[in-house]
Amino acid sequence: MNFAQLSPVNYLPEAPVYPINYLKSTASKGIWYHCFTSARYFHRLYNCFEEYLPYIKQAKGIISADFNLYRDYPEAFLIENCRANRLVDYALQQANIPMIPTAGFAGEATWEWCFDGLPKNSTVAVTTNTLHDKEAHRLFIGGINAMVEKLQPTAIVVCGKCPEWIAKKFPNINVVQIPNDSEWRHRR
Repeated sequence: MNFAQLSPVNYLPEAPVYPINYLKSTASKGIWYHCFTSARYFHRLYNCFEEYLPYIKQAKGIISADFNLYRDYPEAFLIENCRANRLVDYALQQANIPMIPTAGFAGEATWEWCFDGLPKNSTVAVTTNTLHDKEAHRLFIGGINAMVEKLQPTAIVVCGKCPEWIAKKFPNINVVQIPNDSEWRHRR
């Protein structure tokens, strides 16, 4: 694929990290937001970017869009969602918003192109929200391995339960866990 190349980022989110659906309802100044929530919330970044830009500019930073790459989606849909992720990432970088890009992946066939455009030697984010069965776990492990090989990240932000093996297997990579939507609501 030929996605726009993002500039390296070395941000790490500071607690609390709110889901993006709270962007307009919270005093966003000094708060990090993530897009690992219902698609209807972060689709607003894609469809109404200019409307949300003033709120995002007040935030400390944002972990970017996560247009889903599910293993049962047709390849054309996966490519389109990956393209949408990179467009939002690029728009945030052009607006000088502190942003951590999301490294989404699905089945093994996507590992060839799903990391294109993401910066090397940088911070990236992933989610464990979709690890519901053995095959999802297997693909997650393979996807993380492929991502680390291709991007050589300096830090990985994990939204949701963070598997201990990531930090053990990659001791030179800073691994940061943030709560997912349900964990965040439970803590509040």
